[in-house]
Parts: sequence; C-alpha cells; structure tokens
Amino acid sequence: MKNIYFSILCSIVLSLTGCQTPEELVMDESSAGAHGFNVKFSDGSGDFYPEKAAPYNDGDVLTFVVPWFYPEDSNNETDLTKMKLYASLPNNVTVEPGLGGIFDLTKEHQITVISPNGSKARLTVKGERRKSSKKMITEFSLSKGIQGIIFEDKKMIGLISGGLDISNMVPTIKVSAHATVSPDPSLPQDFSKPVEYTVTAHDGSTQKYTVQILIPDKIPYGLRKESAKQLFSIRLSDIGINQGNHWSTGIAVSSKYVFINARNSDLTYVDRFTGKKVGTISLPFKSSLGNFFITNDDHDNLLISNYNNKAGGTLTIYRIKDTAGPEKYIEFKNAPVSGRRMSVTGSLDGDAIIFAPSDKSSDVLYWTVTGGVLKSQEPQVYTADETKIKWNFVADVAAIEKDLNKGLFIAGYGPVNAVGFFNADGTLNTGANLTGLGLDKHVNHALDLVVFNGAAYLALGSQFYAANAIGFIFDVTVPSSIGGDNALVYKSPSLPTDNNANSTADIHLKVSADGLKMVLYLFGTNGGVDAYEFDCIDVSKLM
Repeated sequence: MKNIYFSILCSIVLSLTGCQTPEELVMDESSAGAHGFNVKFSDGSGDFYPEKAAPYNDGDVLTFVVPWFYPEDSNNETDLTKMKLYASLPNNVTVEPGLGGIFDLTKEHQITVISPNGSKARLTVKGERRKSSKKMITEFSLSKGIQGIIFEDKKMIGLISGGLDISNMVPTIKVSAHATVSPDPSLPQDFSKPVEYTVTAHDGSTQKYTVQILIPDKIPYGLRKESAKQLFSIRLSDIGINQGNHWSTGIAVSSKYVFINARNSDLTYVDRFTGKKVGTISLPFKSSLGNFFITNDDHDNLLISNYNNKAGGTLTIYRIKDTAGPEKYIEFKNAPVSGRRMSVTGSLDGDAIIFAPSDKSSDVLYWTVTGGVLKSQEPQVYTADETKIKWNFVADVAAIEKDLNKGLFIAGYGPVNAVGFFNADGTLNTGANLTGLGLDKHVNHALDLVVFNGAAYLALGSQFYAANAIGFIFDVTVPSSIGGDNALVYKSPSLPTDNNANSTADIHLKVSADGLKMVLYLFGTNGGVDAYEFDCIDVSKLM
C-alpha cells in the first residue's frame, strides 16, 4: 500500500454528482499532493472533520464525528442521513466517485483518491453521531454579589464571602450544554463548609467540583483599581419613589440594606448587593420636614432627623436599629437652623460622634457617644474658619477618628466654598485640589470616610441643580494629601438625575466584614442609586 503525502497548496471543493466519472483536473504535474475531507449539513451549516488526519493510507476509514445537537448549546438534533461531503485537494488530484449530492453517513461509502502519478488510496467514509462529553461548571454564584472563582485545573470553586453568612444559600450554577448537576442546585446548601457537586455530561461521564470558602491574599495596600465593577443601578421610580418631587434627600447603608429617605414617606430599603426592593419601615413622624435626612453609623444603626427651619426650634433625631421601628434619640430644643444633613463616625453601640452642620454658618453641632451611651441631649459646637468655608444650606462632615483632635473633613456649599481637611481648632489644614474634576463651582458635596486595607478613603458625592451626580474617592491616609494631584483614585460614571432644586446628593462607603471588599453607594436626588464594588485581592496568587 502506498502512502499519499500531502502539502495543501490550492483547495478545490469538488461537488460532482455520484454517477459522474471523476472530473479530470489538469494542473501542474509537479505539484505536491495533499488532501483533506470535511462534511457539512445539507443546508451548508456545520463543518466536521474525520478523527484521523492526513496523510491517508489505502484502506483507511474516515469517521466523521458529528455532535448530537447543533449548535451544541441548542436542542436541534442532528441528522447523519443528510450530509454533504467535501474534499480539499491539490493540483491534479481527483476523487471517484464524485462527491456531489447528499450522503447518508449512517452507512459506509467507498471513495478513491487518485494522485497525478496514478497511485490510489481507497478510503471508507462514514459518520458517527456522538453525545457531548463536556462536563464543566462554567458559572457559579450566590446571592449578595458572591461570585464563585472557578479553578478548572483543580476542579475547585472558591467563594469570597465578604464576611456574610452563607450557611443556607441557594446557588446559581451554569454547566456545559446538555449536562446536569447534582445535588439539585435549586436546594440551599451550607457553603460555610465544602460542598461537592457532580456534573454529568450528555454521554454519561462525570466530573466532581468542590465549592469552598476562599481566603485570598491581599495586595499590600488599598483597593485594586482594576476591580471596580457596578453592582447595580436603580431609579427611584423603580422602587415606588417619585423621582421628580425633590423630596428624596439621602441614603443610609447597613450590612444588608440601602435605606432611601423621601420626605413625608415611609422609609424604603433595598438589598445592598442587588438593589432589589425589600420593604419599608413605618415612620410615625413623617412629614415634609419630619423625616428630612438619614445617615448610619458603623454598626447597623440609622439616624433620621427633622429639619428645624428656624432658630430656636427643636432638632429631633430618631434612631432605628436594623429594620426595627424608630425611637426618639435626640431632642435638642432652642436649636439653630439644622437637620439638613448628618453624619456619624463610629458606632452608637460603642463610641461615636454625631455631626449636624448648622445652616448659614461655619458651625457644626456634634454629640458624643461613649460605651453606647449618649452623653448629652445638648450638642457641642465646632466652628471652622469662616474665611475658608461657609455654607448656606448644605454641608457635610467626615471625621478621621472618634477624636476631633485628629481633625475632620468638611464640604460646604455657599459664598465661601471648600472641601478640605480642618484642624481641631477650626483652621484649614489643607484644601482639596479639585481642579479638572468637572465639579460645579458651587461645590455641593456629600462626604463619607472609611479605612480599607490600610488606606483611608474619603468619598465625595457631587450634584448641583441640573447636573448629574458623580462620586469620587480620594486617598487621605495622609489627610493633607487631599490637596495633592494624586489623591484621586476613582471617579464614577455620571448618575442621571432630573433637575434638582434642592441641590443635594449623598454618598457612602461600606467595607465587608472580612475586609476584602468595599462598595461605593452614590445617591442622586431626583435620580436613583448606583453601587460600585472594589476589592483588595491579590489576583496573581489566585491562579
């Protein structure tokens, strides 16, 4: 038997009727010969090759393997009885009988390849319809934004839980087409310990995967910039809040929820990982000024203030623990105009400072909490240098620590505009360098500050009247760096809003219990809420 060796120089598809004599292809006699064969469905789709590749020996069997379904991820069953056979041949090589027409590849067919020198290779052609052997888990996730990391070489799926309770959760699993998985993925599992899943391919072969908590290494410092991803984007109208009434004023964030305050309405809250509405909390004191602003501490406590719109009135602040009913927490009589905005540094269950800027001033009211006990209904007053910062209505405060001697960040909107780091005595330490950030000159901003993987991050939310809301993150580990050109580490996409007559926005940062993830929550009045997640995972060590 002769071996016919090939080197493809020119591909010619022969489509000859089965009853014809072989077509003589008059080509250069010296050209080397090579041939290959493929089959397609009768409509010309598909492209399948024999298991054995060229060169072919006289007497070889060419078995064309065709998948059970085509496309493989569809439910369209294939039909071997209606196939077209094609040949790619060099110069002066012929095939007999001709390859035109429809072939039933459930049966064997004999063809002869004839080279220019007259040597022949008699080949048997047939087909085999084969079930898929693919049995991979292609996607794995849990609720709350927990995405499984698939290590295919180890047949292991790692979960970064973010400190969440994953002891009773239903997974979302995608596997190879026409494969199945057990145990039933619709059933909850305790993922706090390893869970084994078995994937069974269409052909019956199996592969096991182990799902387990992954404790990855961290990068040396701060967030991984490449990790930024949007968790969700919701419009206020999506959750039943009129986004054009100017009465939505701010948000608060707990370990589970984002709470969205709208004046004269009960408190709406959504899942903080998905943005899906969960429920409402009844507010007996709701009115146009009764539930004006909301904020949170570090331990799932919420504070809701009224707006005391005249000097000598009463500033009332209510406390909500998780999703329980509100309780009156602070009642400050003979108060200055205040309540448009609040912030908390620390935990109301431990040590904390509560801040409430007073309108049309450079004064910030503040209350201290020690060991879970509010020291006084009467606040103390921090006064910033009015030549450096003074606001009409909107200001926000973020303290470095639960100690004013360490200084604090203030953002104001008024005749003297600033975002900066202020000393304990009210003097300006360093003003923020906002050049080129595209912020409105009125500098209407909301602030929040957290420590994440050794870095102190100051979040700044900006929105003014007809402008969309934008979120920024600055590295203020060295507080005075707020004035540097390299302080900015992240700028969010714009959050679309309707015209905002009250010129308000809000922003929060939330760090996961395991310290691996941080989420930025940006609120735009008359718009909605966007959430962006970051991590500090050393991905180079995951592989």
